[in-house]
Amino acid sequence: MNLRVLLATGAILLAIWLIVRLIRTVSYPLREKVVLITGGSRGLGLVLARHICARGGNVALIARDAEELARAKSDLATRRSTVMTIQCDLLDSEQIQAAVRRVIDRFGKID
Repeated sequence: MNLRVLLATGAILLAIWLIVRLIRTVSYPLREKVVLITGGSRGLGLVLARHICARGGNVALIARDAEELARAKSDLATRRSTVMTIQCDLLDSEQIQAAVRRVIDRFGKID
């Protein structure tokens, strides 16, 4: 296996481990908080969404791929939180502004 791939994989796993550890040790209450996660349909964003939902927070997931967003929403549906998904290209500032407005319209805030 390519050394670069191994190093990248190791770095990603380390980042996930650090975020999970931080979330578990930080006593910041997430119940009823609204968190907007870009790239939340897979990978680190989805892991973060799972942890926020497990602690009673609500999440708005933003990603480009509608199918991946649907899978992520289905994955998170069994948790006790509200999950909103928005298909959005982060390279388009108008789409970003519209997405933020939709989240605020739905939840009244973004924490």
